[in-house]
Amino acid sequence: MLNKIKSKRIVLKYMKHHPENVALTVIRNNNVIVSFNSNRMMPLASVVKIMIAIEYAQQSANGRINPDEPVNLTEIDKYYIPKLDGDAQLKWIDSLKSLNLIKDNSVSLKEVAKGMIDFSSNANADYLIEILGIDNINKNISTLGLKNHDKIFPFSFFLMPYGLMQKNDNLPEKERIAKTKEELRNMTKEQFYLLAMQEHNKLANDIDGAYKKAVDIEKWYDNEFDKINSDRMVASTAEDYGLLLSKINGRNYFSPQVQNYLDQLMEGLMESAGNQELFQHLGFKGGSTNYILNTALYAIDKKDDSTEIVLFINNIEQKDYEKLQGNMNEFLYGILD
Repeated sequence: MLNKIKSKRIVLKYMKHHPENVALTVIRNNNVIVSFNSNRMMPLASVVKIMIAIEYAQQSANGRINPDEPVNLTEIDKYYIPKLDGDAQLKWIDSLKSLNLIKDNSVSLKEVAKGMIDFSSNANADYLIEILGIDNINKNISTLGLKNHDKIFPFSFFLMPYGLMQKNDNLPEKERIAKTKEELRNMTKEQFYLLAMQEHNKLANDIDGAYKKAVDIEKWYDNEFDKINSDRMVASTAEDYGLLLSKINGRNYFSPQVQNYLDQLMEGLMESAGNQELFQHLGFKGGSTNYILNTALYAIDKKDDSTEIVLFINNIEQKDYEKLQGNMNEFLYGILD
């Protein structure tokens, strides 16, 4: 109990001293009980993968895709950018091997989607974007009634600086990199989206990996590029994602078939015996960079009380990051108590 109280205080203390970095929405039984900077646009990081999961569930339910269809891992590897996913891809592959789920170097499309949520694989997300169609995913922004949401683009955008640097290859390397960083900072959202899609298409057609090898991202990617990319990620508000989680958790917005596929992806936490004792449903998606720590969580407990929690934190200094990360679960479960 003391640890839970301490964890709550650590996160709340950060919020108190850095209100400009935080947005929080808490909904209990369809009533908003906490709304703090809920309309502030914040970079989503991997929380945006919920939108990809929704389109996957819809297309699975209407038969446009087959969740059991085998996907060769080489198709997913095309989108894998090493060193920029917190080893998510390697952990996903290790999990597949431990469960003996790889057959002829292939896994089911369902496992690809689960890997996107459970392990937060960027490569899996980009593969699904290719299969589902980016326009179909983006149409859901208006369909779901989200009022403040950037257009969704692939995680391949990490490679954008390379293309920009190639345009200025007549400049010395230091100047070329500085000019590229300036362009990325000043680019409009639409320009950024179009360039991100160009990089995605290059990877989709990079059959032999030659393009990714030529990019050689480890040679030039630095902390400044990392911060720029973190700042330019798809953004939305805690209010919009509170609404989105309410639609999932309410269990009457989507058809039963769509809901079933969403549950399979979003509720990996329900595999825990401890969570099964406390909850009927528990869904979660986090998102993080070196500067972002985001949480989108929903639950229905054994008393039929429903809760949705959306907490977005951005521009976190390194000295605060580990402390926030280490106390976040206790903070969230404290709200659910």
